[in-house]
Amino acid sequence: MKFFIASPWRNAEVVMILTDALVARGHAACSFIDNGANLATGRSVVEEVKQFGHSMADWEDDPLIGRIFESEMRALRESDAVILLEPAGRSSLAEAGIAYGMGKRVVLVGLVDHPEVVYRICESRYPGVEAFLSDLDGPAAAA
Repeated sequence: MKFFIASPWRNAEVVMILTDALVARGHAACSFIDNGANLATGRSVVEEVKQFGHSMADWEDDPLIGRIFESEMRALRESDAVILLEPAGRSSLAEAGIAYGMGKRVVLVGLVDHPEVVYRICESRYPGVEAFLSDLDGPAAAA
């Protein structure tokens, strides 16, 4: 299964842990770590964050923002499910909403910061990464 992990930069460490755990289980994972800004330009994530801040001042016309958007939409279309990893940021919530509109399964992992914006788009909810991975492993892994 191919997962898109929607989560903000402040969750980078957890996103990397979740990505590694999914890959170890034979799944594919896509997130801002390996998608979006850094793939749109080929620069490192660190360099990209600096440039991204400058691009946001002229977000409507900046080609970098357009490339990031196209890259994210392509990754969402190619995914089987989206993991909304809390605490979520605005773009993460937008990605989850877009995925839901595409008919993708949306899974909520973590405690919700803003329930008024999540509504009921999440098919499944887990208090943390461990609970999600345990359910993903299912009874076959426990045997």
